Amino acid sequence: MKIKTGRFGEIEVDSSRVIEMRGGILGFEHLKRFVLLVHRENHPFMWFQAVDDGNVAFVVVNPFLFQVPYEPEISDDAVERLSIESEKDVVLLVIVTIRKDPFRVTANLRAPVVVNGKTREGMQVVLEWGDYPVQLSLVDVPVQETPAADPDRREMKISTSLGG
Repeated sequence: MKIKTGRFGEIEVDSSRVIEMRGGILGFEHLKRFVLLVHRENHPFMWFQAVDDGNVAFVVVNPFLFQVPYEPEISDDAVERLSIESEKDVVLLVIVTIRKDPFRVTANLRAPVVVNGKTREGMQVVLEWGDYPVQLSLVDVPVQETPAADPDRREMKISTSLGG
C-alpha cells in the first residue's frame, strides 16, 4: 500500500507491517494505524509514522539501547488488550522528543509504546509502577551497541504479568 508522508513523500509500505493501535498515542487518539520506518541502517532512531495522516510521525527508539535502569511493568489490562502470550512477542519503544537545541533530546520512559510483534497490535501505556521520567535527557546517557535495524529481530525484555 502507498502512504503519503510529510518527511519521505509517498512511500510503499507492506500492509502486513501496519500496527493497529488500541487507544492511539496520547493526544493523537484518533490515529489508529502506524508503521515503523527505519530511516538509516544501524541508526537507533526510527519513525513511528501514522498511516492515515502523513504529517504525523514520532521519533522512537528501543529504550534498552540506553544504559539506564529500565524495567517497566506492563499492566495485566494492557497484556490482555494486546493478546500478549509471551514476553518474546513484545516490542517496546519510547517516544523521543528532539528540540531545536541539540542538547535537549529526551525520551519518554513513563509512557512507552507496547507492540505485540505477532499480532501487530499496539498501545501507548502509561506505567503505573516505577519512577520513570517523561523527559529523560539522552545527551549524556551511554548507548549500547546498536542491534540490527529490523525491529522484529530485537529482543526486548520487560517485566509483565507473564512472568518476566
